[in-house]
Amino acid sequence: MSERPVVDRAALGRLREWGGADLPLKMIALFLEHAPQRMEQIRRGAEQGELRTAEMGAHSLKSTSGNVGALELSGLAAQAEDLAQAGDVKALAALLPRMERALEEARRELETLLEGGET
Repeated sequence: MSERPVVDRAALGRLREWGGADLPLKMIALFLEHAPQRMEQIRRGAEQGELRTAEMGAHSLKSTSGNVGALELSGLAAQAEDLAQAGDVKALAALLPRMERALEEARRELETLLEGGET
């Protein structure tokens, strides 16, 4: 049984098809710049009981991670968004460590792809 890749390169290929060779580079750069801020927004919202803040951060992270093919992170962000909408602070807080690991894995993989010119 094979694991799902950290970054689905087909997503980067679609970006290239839609917007040329520079689009994947730009989207990865935006993801690397903003994803940690969205993760902090989710964490802060969960810790302070500001579920709308957490929901907005999760929604944004879901979209941007999906755009660059970080599907595990995108799926976890979708779960976080649902939990925030449902008002389940405890479950949302419990999900954060998995999200942080997925974010770190995606960050490393995307940086490696950029450095190797594999976008």
